[in-house]
Parts: sequence; structure tokens; C-alpha cells
Amino acid sequence: MIPESENFKEYFGGGFGMADNLPEFYIEACEEVAEMLADDEDGSYHAFRDEFAAHIRDSSFSPLPRTSQWITDEWLRNVWYDAFGPEPPPEDPYPVPTQDWGRRRLTRYMLHAVNQTPEVSSPGAPAWLAARGLTFADVAAGVEWSATAQSVSFRPAPEGWLERLHDLTARGLRAEQPGER
Repeated sequence: MIPESENFKEYFGGGFGMADNLPEFYIEACEEVAEMLADDEDGSYHAFRDEFAAHIRDSSFSPLPRTSQWITDEWLRNVWYDAFGPEPPPEDPYPVPTQDWGRRRLTRYMLHAVNQTPEVSSPGAPAWLAARGLTFADVAAGVEWSATAQSVSFRPAPEGWLERLHDLTARGLRAEQPGER
């Protein structure tokens, strides 16, 4: 199993894991990613990004309390999108379809940083949207769709997913979680 490194814990805990409790820290962390990658002299931020992708690929990030591994993986896909952009993590076995982002699939950044217009959104929202090929109208339509569909923006686990977890566990890439047998 790939344990969470101290480097990963430090960067993830520094904003990405705070979307619900301290959304301003989450927004700031998402908006600083390009700068962090560009100024990464010791390579620690690139290592964080690589480990983040591995946790999604291998379902090795321990599930959140009272949450399944699938929902945790889906949440991590949202955080990845918010932080690193529209390209899915390398080797993600279940990437979110590009056309779903901001329309049928909302993220914490979209909900906390993007409002109807740039004037009432986070200062970084226009650049964040442009980097993802989205508009303020796309996100507004996604919020409206989500409210009428009563969706939390996560997909159901695909067929064969549980068997994949068993294989990853057998290969030592993750720890089995309660309820997976």
C-alpha cells in the first residue's frame, strides 16, 4: 500500500482538505497551484501531485468517515480538477467525462469561488474557468441542474469496480476497507 507521505499530508492538509470548513483556504490553494508548480525548486510540489494521482489511480487514500472508497475517490477527482485542471490524473481508471465538469458535475471551487459574475466571484475565478474551458454561465447552469436533479455530482460506482479494489489490495497497493468483501 502507498501510505500518505508527510509531503502529501502537508500540501493536502494545507488547503485542499478544507473545502467545507474553510472554503477560503481551499480556494487559495486551488488558485496557487500554477505558481507552486512553477516555483517548485526542490520538486516537493510535483511529488505531491504525482502521489495525489497515485492515490486516485490505486484507491489508496483511506475513505473519509462514513464514506465509501468510491465516494472518496470521486471527491479526490473533484479536488484534482479544482487544483490541476481538466486533464484527469495519469492512469485514472475512471476519469470523469470532460463534458460533465461544470455542467453535470460540480466541485467545491465552483460552489465556493464562482458566482454569477466575475465581480462577486473569487479574483482567480475567470482564469480558473478559462483554463478549464468553462464560463460563469456553465457553472450557473450546473448549479441549477444539480438543484433540480438533487445530485451531489458523484457517479455511481461502475461495474467491476469492487473487483478492481480486491485486485489492488491483493497487489499491496491499498489496504482493504470495511465493507469491501
